[in-house]
Amino acid sequence: MAAHRLSLKPDLGEIPRLIEWVERCCGDAGLGSAISFRLALALDEAVANVIHHGFAGRKPPHRIEVRLDIGAESLVATVIDNGIPFDPSSTPEPIVPLSVERREPGGLGILLIHRMVDRVEYRRVGGENRLRLEKSRG
Repeated sequence: MAAHRLSLKPDLGEIPRLIEWVERCCGDAGLGSAISFRLALALDEAVANVIHHGFAGRKPPHRIEVRLDIGAESLVATVIDNGIPFDPSSTPEPIVPLSVERREPGGLGILLIHRMVDRVEYRRVGGENRLRLEKSRG
């Protein structure tokens, strides 16, 4: 199993670096672009949510770390942050109206995460959020 770690500043400007890192790690493991795209998109949304919402009202230091474990059967990405407790794995799916014009902006990020990976799990450990995203290699 290949294990990778990336520390990020709580800044949206870090998202391109995150995506490049995911693509590089997946490419080095011989994974196709479809899998790396789905995982990168889910991580982009998860980290952006932490940056936008997780640190609201919290004094620094803010910590975001992404771990990526690539095994023979699956990839597991874990987003670890010291932000506000939030469990996206138990959030109900939003009701999406048929017309784009009729819906309010935002609110689809968690749905996107769930659609991009096979399993979403959350734990709060020692004052940190741990969001685990699993994607099959197959």
